[in-house]
Amino acid sequence: MRVYTSKILVVSAAIVASVSNATHYYCDSPIYCDGPLLRTVQLARLFPDSKTFVDMPTKKPLDQVLAAFDAIGGEYASKTDIKAFVLEYFDAPGSEMVHHAISPRRLDRSPSWFSNVEDTIYRGWIDILNNAWANLTFEYDYSKLCKGCVSSILRVERPFVVPGGRFREFYYWDTYFVVRGLLLSELDELASNMILNILDFVDIYGFMPNGARIYYLNRSQPPLLTEMVKAYYEKTNDDAFLARALPTLDKEYKFWQTNTTVTMPYKAGDNVSASSQKHYRLNRYIVLNESPRPESYSEDWDTVFSESLSPRLNVTQQKDLFANLATGAETGWDYTARWTRAKESHDPHGYDILRTLNTRNIIPVDLNAILYGMESTLASWHKQNGDRKKAKYYKRQAAHRLDAMEKYLWNDDMFAFYDYNLTSQAQDVHYTPAGLYPLWMNAIPERIKDNPSILAHIFDQTRAALDRAPGILATSLYTNTSLQWDWPNGWPPLQYIAIKSMLNMDALLGRKDPSYKQGFKSLARTLALRNAASAFCSWYKTGGSIPGTHLQKLPGQTDDGHMFEKFDVRYMGLAGSGGEYTVQVGFGWTNAVALWILNVFPDFQAPDCNEIFNYSVKI
Repeated sequence: MRVYTSKILVVSAAIVASVSNATHYYCDSPIYCDGPLLRTVQLARLFPDSKTFVDMPTKKPLDQVLAAFDAIGGEYASKTDIKAFVLEYFDAPGSEMVHHAISPRRLDRSPSWFSNVEDTIYRGWIDILNNAWANLTFEYDYSKLCKGCVSSILRVERPFVVPGGRFREFYYWDTYFVVRGLLLSELDELASNMILNILDFVDIYGFMPNGARIYYLNRSQPPLLTEMVKAYYEKTNDDAFLARALPTLDKEYKFWQTNTTVTMPYKAGDNVSASSQKHYRLNRYIVLNESPRPESYSEDWDTVFSESLSPRLNVTQQKDLFANLATGAETGWDYTARWTRAKESHDPHGYDILRTLNTRNIIPVDLNAILYGMESTLASWHKQNGDRKKAKYYKRQAAHRLDAMEKYLWNDDMFAFYDYNLTSQAQDVHYTPAGLYPLWMNAIPERIKDNPSILAHIFDQTRAALDRAPGILATSLYTNTSLQWDWPNGWPPLQYIAIKSMLNMDALLGRKDPSYKQGFKSLARTLALRNAASAFCSWYKTGGSIPGTHLQKLPGQTDDGHMFEKFDVRYMGLAGSGGEYTVQVGFGWTNAVALWILNVFPDFQAPDCNEIFNYSVKI
């Protein structure tokens, strides 16, 4: 692993947005990171998915693998020789992993709240989801690696939960939702282990990488570690756990402040000559990267170098695009027209729209809401621990961020939060559920929070988005991009955040306005009904059944039901599509959100998935 420190300046359209001195991590594996061997194997296109090769541990010591690569001609080897080389010197992807045994007693004994779920079918379904954690829980068996053999894994000593499918490691923001699900399944120890794994990584690297692989060391993901600790602490009241976590959470916060803070450009009409002019600071995602992502090598290569697209990119443009591709992955929304200058694609692979990525020059509303939540929570915990200095610091940081969010991200005319584009020096006034994150994290300026007439309209665009289709909430309304974080896909984590924001605002407006009639709770209920039904029916249509009930496996189905990572909002119970890989099953955050919904709404009734049904938005 190599560490680089640099001063970053973002220059666009006559503005300069300054960023603090930044420390960035790069892996230096001669196999799993950019170099002759990786480039040669990935561009030979031996596998449909670039991630396959970089998840394959070696069968023989590193020096022998490198010598064998040179012996076949290195970068000049034939595809036949490259294929034979990989077969001889590399093991199956993920072969250093073994299932971690969860005590059968823990899984066979349903959590106490399951009995509150009124519907027999839904109750049987969540029992199956509860048992599914065993299929997704692993640990590393380092004895499977020979002496001198190498793997792309980042070493951990505790068990962990993977999302499922091609994702053979744990990921940062996925883990927040998984932890929520594990706590609902009363698997508190496993939830603790997941959080401790991430705390260990922050202690080692200063931040949590995108996922637990060496090739993810140059980027992170939405920083939800504080929220994970908060969820665990609220469930267990484990003061020792909080004491262990708190210094590490401080360290992670420092990483984000040091590496991603932007001093915002003055807006039109600002009195920039005043000596007392206030400087506003917000954060963005930004990754230093000049090559294809190892796990998406051929996909990135084609995006940058495709001969079917014109004009050809010069070297500076190539490096900039590689950086924006990696930054898009850091956001967790890889990819969406939120990050692109073009808003339509005319290429079946989406290469044309990805060439217009501008991710590093977007100030994302969701990231800043998360950081506000981190600051507010850390202020509270340090006050609880008697550290008044740190408590005041975080409280002040939260207040400054809220001021900046109101100035740059809030739109009075639309009653909504939006991203801010540093290139255009304006808000990107396009609806996505990212604008709901401040409502989830309570990052709401007092002027807005105290005004029921504003709050009453804060979900107008969300309600309109739900009216467009019968399924769950779409990730964006960009309809012709081929990108997986755009229409027509909806993703379970965003449903959780949307429902939580609706319940939060329902409670807030109920306190502010005595005449309020719980309209947001009704909206939350409708979205929750759609999400539960969509996940349930897609599971049923792919072979799901519940023993001892009338819900038997559909004729011709040989599988036992799939939980998908994303859904098509145009239908009820159909998997999503698009993006760099085929839709994945498992699936950690989908299972967790389904459990959470039926915990919050135990009176839901399972639909008849063989009939047409609808959950309309009530006015």
